[in-house]
Amino acid sequence: MNISIKAPNFPIVPKEHFWVKGLRKTFDLSGLVPLYLHVSNNLDKIVRNKDFEITIGKSTIVYSLSDNNEIQLISGWVGNRKKQ
Repeated sequence: MNISIKAPNFPIVPKEHFWVKGLRKTFDLSGLVPLYLHVSNNLDKIVRNKDFEITIGKSTIVYSLSDNNEIQLISGWVGNRKKQ
């Protein structure tokens, strides 16, 4: 079975710190899908090269959007700031 999905091209580029945090403390990567959708739906509103957090309740991802529309994963953790 082949599936073809058309989606905007926003490369997701993890920074070294993102991988180090993931290796030390496992966290859920399912937040990548809402992050990708958020960027896709708000591309013209997101300030470039500024750190943002997105949480799906059980995990949080810190990211920035580069000038060439790369989603740069900076850090992440289990939970959110209110309930860690």
